[in-house]
Amino acid sequence: MSTPNEPQDPYGTGSQPEGGVPPVPADPRYPAAPPYGEPSGATGYPAAPQYGNPPAQYGYPAAPQYGSAPYPAAPGYAGGYAYPKNSLAVWSLVLAILGMIMCGFLTGIPAVIIGNNAKRAVASGEANNGGLATAGTVVGWIAIGLSVFGLIAVVLLIAGAGGFTEFVNTYNTSPR
Repeated sequence: MSTPNEPQDPYGTGSQPEGGVPPVPADPRYPAAPPYGEPSGATGYPAAPQYGNPPAQYGYPAAPQYGSAPYPAAPGYAGGYAYPKNSLAVWSLVLAILGMIMCGFLTGIPAVIIGNNAKRAVASGEANNGGLATAGTVVGWIAIGLSVFGLIAVVLLIAGAGGFTEFVNTYNTSPR
């Protein structure tokens, strides 16, 4: 036994070697390290485990493979259903905006036709951008309406142009 003022011997041998450091006990599971310069293949170390599932001694057993006895294989799964790209609605809106800006009938009427086709595609479940199709149809109708109004205004101005020159000639206010 040791007294409280003396360091205790952790290995219980009771004697200290000359250097004051206790010897490290040899573990029977691990062989001693090879001397410096000795090839590593000549050691007594066990081979490293191969890649893959660890041995069963390290914890839980390996899970069974999918499709094996307790877990039958499920039918093929290709992921979620993605809607196809519906470019009809986009074209309808682009043509309708062009009709509002400058083209009138030339792009307003195709915008309405293509917008209605896009709305049918949305109703049949082939697309998911019904709001864009409705916007293209509505803006296309507005473009058609504005171009009709502009056409009527131009016709009235042309028809009334002869009357305007007569008015100017009749009521000329310049001195003679």
